[in-house]
Amino acid sequence: RPRRSHPVSRPAGTYAVGAAGCGRAAGCRQCPAGTFSSVAGQRGCTLCRKCEGRFQYLKECSSTSDAECTCQEGYRCGGAGCARCDPGCGAGRESGGSGCQACPYGTFNDQPSGSCKNWTKCSANEVLVPGTAEKDVICKHSSDNPTSVTTLPTTPPAIPFSIPVPGKDIQMDMLRISLAVAGLLCVVFLLPLCVCFSIWQKKKLHAIFKKMHTTPEQSMQEDDACSCRFPEEEQGEYQDHGKSTECRDLLVN
Repeated sequence: RPRRSHPVSRPAGTYAVGAAGCGRAAGCRQCPAGTFSSVAGQRGCTLCRKCEGRFQYLKECSSTSDAECTCQEGYRCGGAGCARCDPGCGAGRESGGSGCQACPYGTFNDQPSGSCKNWTKCSANEVLVPGTAEKDVICKHSSDNPTSVTTLPTTPPAIPFSIPVPGKDIQMDMLRISLAVAGLLCVVFLLPLCVCFSIWQKKKLHAIFKKMHTTPEQSMQEDDACSCRFPEEEQGEYQDHGKSTECRDLLVN
């Protein structure tokens, strides 16, 4: 009794020529360019999708899978399998079931179109710039290479300037004011004393120089002029005698 040949199933990416399948009686052929067959057992191949216009290829078509499209920058996919391209939601937003929605707290989107992503997690007290709906968090001592370890100095750097201590500036200001007031009082009281002392010193020097240039005869004459005086009666007789003499001279003449 002759053996019955079982048809060979058609693999993905091929199609059968005839109804017998990929056996000896009929051959399986590869899907031509621009077509694909993703499921085994199909009798023909399907045309590949073309990404044109606002679409661009996300994945090229192969003999076993269709092409995948996405939208160009500034647009967002809409519908199942990115069936259409709608205007992008903009930074800080993402497309949802009911249209564009703002990124929830803790996420951001910095692209005109796309989806919201979680903020970068920083260590405690290591946040340099907080995140927003449009920007990611920036951490301190961040590195492009996450495996590298940043070695921090164990001792703090020297500070080239002095740190102001509360209350110290007030004490210094009060000290300066006190010194200024004391100096002003010294000027007010000492200046007149200096002027008086200078005048007294000049008078004393003048008397000393005058005494040095006076002769003994002048000194004796000054003493006699000061000490010798006629009595009042003698002075009167002298004056009367002088007057009578003058009268007699006038008569004789």
